[in-house]
Amino acid sequence: MEHHAPPSEGGRDTRERLIEAITSYGPVTARDLAERFGLTSAAVRRHLTALEADGTIEEHHVPVAQRGRGRPSKSFVISAQARTGGEDEADDLARLALDALSRLGGRDALERLASERVAPWEREFSERIAARRAAGTPTGPTERIELLASLLTEHGYATTVRPLTVNVPGAPGRGTTRPRTVVTAQLCQGHCPVQDVAADHPELCDIETRAISRMLGVPVQRLATLAGGAHACTTHIPLTEGRNS
Repeated sequence: MEHHAPPSEGGRDTRERLIEAITSYGPVTARDLAERFGLTSAAVRRHLTALEADGTIEEHHVPVAQRGRGRPSKSFVISAQARTGGEDEADDLARLALDALSRLGGRDALERLASERVAPWEREFSERIAARRAAGTPTGPTERIELLASLLTEHGYATTVRPLTVNVPGAPGRGTTRPRTVVTAQLCQGHCPVQDVAADHPELCDIETRAISRMLGVPVQRLATLAGGAHACTTHIPLTEGRNS
């Protein structure tokens, strides 16, 4: 696990760092946070208790079907209340504008606007890839995902990459009995600057997903979105199968 310089155990600075980490890496346990920041578990739990009490964070409940044996460690995510607490007049104006655009031009007009919104990301991503190639730096699937996560974080999306390895059993009917190991990744966005607007206009999420697919050169799948009520926008990305040449 990546480690950061230890903050002091008390005060607003520590809580702000904890909030930032939970936004980016949640669901996350008190033990993980203590290791990340070099704090004692007791100190972290005191801050988490306070943040949970004021509604900034909430416990992440794992579905029963996904639980293993024993009691799972208590983990936390940023609360829906905290994520939507910054709504202001600009959000209302954006919502009104998109509502009007939808009435006048329909879904096509909304998708054109959403495409124009993400076009600068794609140009910037291409420029960064070109710069890495010119410098002789690797630009394989893993590097592209990390580069995209960095770019999205710069645009306010608090993005992290979570590698996953899936063991797929063989298919006897196809003459293949040996299991395969498929490497995938999840791109997790703990914050979305247009979450409230996207809740009413999911076209924004759809176009963003298509842009992610184009930038990475693989078919991706959105598993969950903040606009849909999840604790993060989660996009499934294949690394060893389905890659475009």
